[in-house]
Amino acid sequence: MKLDTVLFDMGGTLEEIKYVADAQAFLPKRLEQVLGLEGSQLTRMDIHACYARLKHNYASYRAFREETCVEVHPAMVWRDWILKDFTIADDVIFDHCEELAHVWETEVITRRTRDGIEQMLDALARRDIHMGVISNTGSFTQVHESLKQYGIKSYFEVIVLSSELGIRKPHPYVFHHALKSMQRDALRSMYVGDTISRDVIGARNAGLLKTVQIASEFTKLSDDASTGGYRPDYVIHSLMDLVPIIDEINET
Repeated sequence: MKLDTVLFDMGGTLEEIKYVADAQAFLPKRLEQVLGLEGSQLTRMDIHACYARLKHNYASYRAFREETCVEVHPAMVWRDWILKDFTIADDVIFDHCEELAHVWETEVITRRTRDGIEQMLDALARRDIHMGVISNTGSFTQVHESLKQYGIKSYFEVIVLSSELGIRKPHPYVFHHALKSMQRDALRSMYVGDTISRDVIGARNAGLLKTVQIASEFTKLSDDASTGGYRPDYVIHSLMDLVPIIDEINET
């Protein structure tokens, strides 16, 4: 059976991503600006203590979502987790929740496309490979905007975001949903991601034919000894490595 569909993770896979080293220096003030506040607790508090509190609260939400595979609406993420220790009215948070999420995804984290991405996508398109994106993200807009900015959004038939679905990888439903939207078969599909814990395990449990891992800055933050012995079918170091792999699969 030939492979005719490739689904990609976004951050860490199509993009190289890193946490900004000096986020502490700007984040409290930046969040205050987004919220349209001035002189709030975010800037009245000692900057080190404020940033430590934001990081701690985000880590609590991260632990919750990893355990449950639930992606909470950004309004509730910011009210009930990240900003829960700050006196900010619900309607202010709710009115600006997507802007807050977007700041976190694009200013706390830096992003750029991996080398060779357009050549790889062109090569797959010439082989009539159907392509889609599945991304765990707290923002409704960042992935769409980034793909458009990179000039590659048109390659993808579907873009599935955990923020919209309310479910995160590695839950197999996320993969089933993407394939159903594309009307593609899992047994003819490959998933490419940077983590075992989310990408390889999720795709394998969803019944996809092949899994591929490309390491990123976030791989070591997401994967640990709890990956249960799962291993990708292929490990690559460049996106262009995908092309000969697909050719080999389809020649057998």
